[in-house]
Amino acid sequence: MEKGFNKTKVAGIIAGFLFVSTAAQVQAAPTHDKNVIGYLTQWEAWKGTNAGFSVKGEATHLNVDMDIYSILNFSFFGVAKDGSLHSGDLRNKQIYKPGSVQEPGPLLHPDVYSSWDFHILWGELEYIHQYPVNEPWDAENLAKVKAQGFVKSGNGWRHKPTGIEGDMPIPLKKEGGAPGLIDLANQKGVKVMASLGGWSMSKHFPEMAADPVKKARFLKDLDKLMALGFHGIDIDWEYPGFGGMNFAGDPADFANFEQLMEDIRERIGPDKLLTAAFSASTAKLEGFNWPRLVKSMDYFNMMTYDLNGAWSNVTGHNAPLYPYPEEEFKGLDLDTLRIWMAEKGIPSEKINFGAAFYGRGVQTTEAEAYLGAPTDKRIYNMSVDGPLLSAVDVDNWKEFEGSPNYNYIVKTTGWEHKWDASAEVPYAVKGKYFLSYDDVPSMKKKAQYIVDHDLGGVIVWQVHGDIKCEGTFINHGTKLKECTKLSSPLAEAIDDVFSADTTPNAAPELTVPSAQAAVAGETISFTVSATDADGDSLSFSSADAQITDNGDGTANVVYTAPNSATDIVTSIAIKVTDGRKTATKSVVVNVKGSGVVENIAPELTAPATVDVESGQNVVITVTATDADGDTLTYSASTGKVTATATGADISVTAPTTTTDTTLNVVITVSDGQAATQQTVVVNVKAEGGSVGDTWNADIIYNSGDSVVYNGITYIAQWWTKGETPGTSSAWVEEDTGEVGGWSASKTYNGGDEVTFEGNNYRAKWWTKGDQPGNANGPWERI
Repeated sequence: MEKGFNKTKVAGIIAGFLFVSTAAQVQAAPTHDKNVIGYLTQWEAWKGTNAGFSVKGEATHLNVDMDIYSILNFSFFGVAKDGSLHSGDLRNKQIYKPGSVQEPGPLLHPDVYSSWDFHILWGELEYIHQYPVNEPWDAENLAKVKAQGFVKSGNGWRHKPTGIEGDMPIPLKKEGGAPGLIDLANQKGVKVMASLGGWSMSKHFPEMAADPVKKARFLKDLDKLMALGFHGIDIDWEYPGFGGMNFAGDPADFANFEQLMEDIRERIGPDKLLTAAFSASTAKLEGFNWPRLVKSMDYFNMMTYDLNGAWSNVTGHNAPLYPYPEEEFKGLDLDTLRIWMAEKGIPSEKINFGAAFYGRGVQTTEAEAYLGAPTDKRIYNMSVDGPLLSAVDVDNWKEFEGSPNYNYIVKTTGWEHKWDASAEVPYAVKGKYFLSYDDVPSMKKKAQYIVDHDLGGVIVWQVHGDIKCEGTFINHGTKLKECTKLSSPLAEAIDDVFSADTTPNAAPELTVPSAQAAVAGETISFTVSATDADGDSLSFSSADAQITDNGDGTANVVYTAPNSATDIVTSIAIKVTDGRKTATKSVVVNVKGSGVVENIAPELTAPATVDVESGQNVVITVTATDADGDTLTYSASTGKVTATATGADISVTAPTTTTDTTLNVVITVSDGQAATQQTVVVNVKAEGGSVGDTWNADIIYNSGDSVVYNGITYIAQWWTKGETPGTSSAWVEEDTGEVGGWSASKTYNGGDEVTFEGNNYRAKWWTKGDQPGNANGPWERI
């Protein structure tokens, strides 16, 4: 990536207001070809010594090492209910509440005393408290405001070059003062993006992207951002198709997102940057048309952090590089995501992975915390998310609500720091508390991983998380502070790796035989081999066959051909890896058919249970498939069977009863040669009762919603859909104060009480699936 650029000045902007002279520009950014993209927030500047900084106002653009960063994302502008954009300072702090919306507001917060917007974007300011009049005594002020493009607008002002409006005072750039973010970046050859959305300001993305009128309003505000001098747009919609804070996702979001990217590209032109932040969970990425996105977008910024935290049921890593045995959910790591994206054909040079300059602290139920320990949750009122069931550690990290910056972590004593050789990241423990974070060694490993796999680079959340002033401060007015000697150890670690004169890791070279022949059902074997230019040890694998690694760069492959009546052509995918890069080739197998047609029984899908009230009718819907494509017929031990396009509906009338009872309905599907049966249990509720289960896999639930499942009432902890209560951390059993019956699918913590076979028991520690009654088990009789 070429770091230097020539910026065409925005028409009508007076030289010296938003841009410095091109003669003063210095190419200071690094010469390597990797992206180092840093998020620079407009709220971090408020934080002072209690948050790890030397002074309030240290966390601004003046204290960012622009010799390291290639792109800075100014974060965030929000999306309002009409599609317009607004300053992040005007975020509705009640947006987490049901029914709350974001009202429109100014693009930059007009109050220069309560906001850092103008101080960061325009630099050191001087104020004029009323619009100058055309009189000799006010001539100097009138000349200043006109030179910088300000005109009177009502009781306030309007900046003609950008269309930005505000109230008094007029925020003039001070002549000879400290430059703003975009001016300074232009001097250094660094680009600045306007980042839109974020976790708490994405609510109106879906409706804006789906509504042409609202989208037009959105695109009109992009014109203002580009006129301010931004070099591109970064979208942080969290999350298309899945929803986020106080809004649900919809499958249509994916296509709407893709169209929005194309609309933005057309609006800002081909020479500007267009990027977006994406979840690191592959489940949230499947719905995108990646070839379409590749055409319109420059980079995909993958948020490979926040993968575990206070919401987790067990302690885990915030940003693991690789999988590890203690992980709660598989696949939430950088390596797994990279492999998935490679298999999708996404160009590696467009992929930037996340670098976390902060940690995640949680409390556990254990006296001594450890990786994989059960977390200790309670309702905690978060400043952004509102009340949540959370294990957040605010005893040690209160100022950060459990997410301390790296520069604060390294100042904090009393923690035992450890290294996970599987995930290749550090963590720390102190009593019952657990902290996951990244340090210099883990950041170097991630940077080397990016070099080895020819990826685009990194995104840093956020640039002030690791800064330390080792010099003195120069004051630029009352707000801006500039450190004379700045240290950024994590950013410097990334830069050291990216700038090193090293040869990237070479992928192994795999050799496989030509096409093989087999008859139906026959087992064949052959040998494959591989070499590695770096001399790394190699390992072979295949999902299609059995592999025996000979340890000398060769492996034996054993494959059983499928039973087929006709001739078919299949293939075996062979993989070899050196631990960092993988090579894959396929071996074609020509299978000679047996001539014998073997019928395969149909597969039946039916619910295990259904509920119905006494004397009422219930419809059991079933589906079936047949590998042979035979015509299927359905029958049932009771009820009326009606064929449908995909299966059958069985209408059953429940008996009239005064006590709860069950009715077994045996459903059969046949292809004329073979049949498959399944029994559906119909739970009949006595007259005057109510059907127990209310949970529906197809319904979206939000935090606080309650459902009944298997007779147990559960409360949703966050947005969820299709996650079965009792098996997912999205649901927590309602605490009624009464001792309930033991359930094998429920998680219990130390002190929880249950009844089992007429006796009461108390849990001695965290347990799930351990039946009470075992004297050596986790339950004690009370």
